[in-house]
Amino acid sequence: MNVNKETTQKVDVKIVLAALWIAHFLLWTFGDMVSLLQKLNEPVDNNLLLFVAAPLAIIQALMIFFSLVGKVKIMRWVNIIAALVFLLFNVGFLAEAHVGWEYLLGVGYLLFNGLIIWYAWNWTRQGT
Repeated sequence: MNVNKETTQKVDVKIVLAALWIAHFLLWTFGDMVSLLQKLNEPVDNNLLLFVAAPLAIIQALMIFFSLVGKVKIMRWVNIIAALVFLLFNVGFLAEAHVGWEYLLGVGYLLFNGLIIWYAWNWTRQGT
């Protein structure tokens, strides 16, 4: 007799990491858009866009792709290191927060960075 048999499917860590990078990227983009909209009267510094915003966006997009197709041994450490670098940026963002939505975004950034680090650290233990 088959009574309340639960079926559980394990989600591949590659998919989880890619989804976390997507969520981080979307939250990061939302934060940038809101920040830029609040400063419509002030021109955006092109050097900031060229040397900071664009490379960080490209890195996040690459992390999404390579988390799915990269080799586990390499991508495990790349995910940990990249998330730690973004963690430093995000701690800096949170330290400079002035209004409520900035604090909320900062906590979201740190949450996604922490989850990426945790999943990547436990990646090989899960047999993937």
